Amino acid sequence: MAGTTDSKVDSGSGAKPQSGEASKHLAVKTWSVIARFLHEGTGIVSIHKAWDSHLRDFLVLPWYSGQDPDALKPAVWMAWRHELKAPLGGHAYVRDYAQVVDALPIQSAGALNLLDFEHALTLVEAQRRYESGKPGLVALVLRVYHLPRSYKYYNIASLENEGEFIPIPFDVALDAITPAVEDEEFERRRSRILKSLGRR
Repeated sequence: MAGTTDSKVDSGSGAKPQSGEASKHLAVKTWSVIARFLHEGTGIVSIHKAWDSHLRDFLVLPWYSGQDPDALKPAVWMAWRHELKAPLGGHAYVRDYAQVVDALPIQSAGALNLLDFEHALTLVEAQRRYESGKPGLVALVLRVYHLPRSYKYYNIASLENEGEFIPIPFDVALDAITPAVEDEEFERRRSRILKSLGRR
């Protein structure tokens, strides 16, 4: 990975998977507005192309470069528009850990209508990505957890030419993570998604 990184602790709370372990993870570059959308539990779906089916968990790395407000639902970017601008120090805070509960291939443009209530993209943008050809579009149903501390990733500009998946060179504690969405609500929303797509 290009450049030098370091980590810096802030704060946190909680409890869930792989308790007591500290792990080295991959992080996934995620538009910072969408990262906040997921952090707040506003939605539980992220739309991706070329997803690695073996990747079942990852850290969310807020990414500021190339964000397009027109690709985001107006209510989403209005709520979190302050996240569009990168911090002056050129760093990002890693605050969330995500587990892939379901990876759902999008097999028709109509399926995007059924998912529209749980992801941050406009329907026009989601359809544009679907129609852009291979690799196909995948909807990830994510269980997002707040880390007990924030990790400061320095010099994110050094990652500009790296891919979507970024190795994290420092340990991340998972012994006190807090779900962004409580268990019962998450299962209710997930069940709604699966039923709407004919998966249940």
